[in-house]
Amino acid sequence: MTFSSIKYVLWFLAPALQVGILWMMRKRDLHKQFPFFQTYTVLQVLSVPVLFAIYEKMPNQYFYAYWVNSALSIFLGFAVIHEVFGFAIRPYVGLRGLGMMLFRWAGVVLIIVSTLMAFSGVGSGWARVAHEIASLERSVRVVQCGMLLFIVMFASYLGLAWRNFACGIAFGFGLVAVSDMILFTLRAQLGPYYSNSLSLAISAMYNVSVMLWFGYSLLPQSANVRTRVQYQPLVDRWNQAAMTIFTPSHETLAADSTYLSDIEKAVERVLEQNTAH
Repeated sequence: MTFSSIKYVLWFLAPALQVGILWMMRKRDLHKQFPFFQTYTVLQVLSVPVLFAIYEKMPNQYFYAYWVNSALSIFLGFAVIHEVFGFAIRPYVGLRGLGMMLFRWAGVVLIIVSTLMAFSGVGSGWARVAHEIASLERSVRVVQCGMLLFIVMFASYLGLAWRNFACGIAFGFGLVAVSDMILFTLRAQLGPYYSNSLSLAISAMYNVSVMLWFGYSLLPQSANVRTRVQYQPLVDRWNQAAMTIFTPSHETLAADSTYLSDIEKAVERVLEQNTAH
């Protein structure tokens, strides 16, 4: 098989699998839990035939179309991280509010840094824009690696089984992030002579991540049910403290609960039943 044939196979394999992912997400109502991941997947499915048509018919415009699509993918990828993080810490209402605020500020900081780099960077026109988009992409990849590390370390405490779809999303993006950073570093060290081979390797690793997401989407629905959250006194104290800061009203505080408050309510119900008997 020639280099061009391999490139085209890898180019169209990912969207073909992602159509299956979208179908399974609809079938199992996962699109309601992960709407940003669904949007990200839709973008990848639609962008491939569009980019391919531009590549074949208008090669001079492909550069601009590619980087516009990359920018959209980066922002949606960051939104997916935000979404998975929110799903992971859902049992802790206070920490969820704190985490969401930190993620929003992280997004603002990434935009500010990218803007400053755009004004201070070398080159001009679209060459500078492409350079800054690539820099922003590497920054988001670092955040994705952090998301993967967080899931690996705290999944059991948060009631997330390894077969949960949220873990699959984190593993897939983490794999893409790690491989991209390694291969981008190799490209900078080896020079343009190996650029085509490394681009093919990046595409191959992305396809592996898509296969991982597709495999997770095929798992039984029971795999996506959150298991029992392990009670951690320190984490619950942090959660209670965050709730006092981020909960806007007593009504919201009463509506939401923490793992500790659930235990207290269960004990109260048992005591009431014993008293009644």
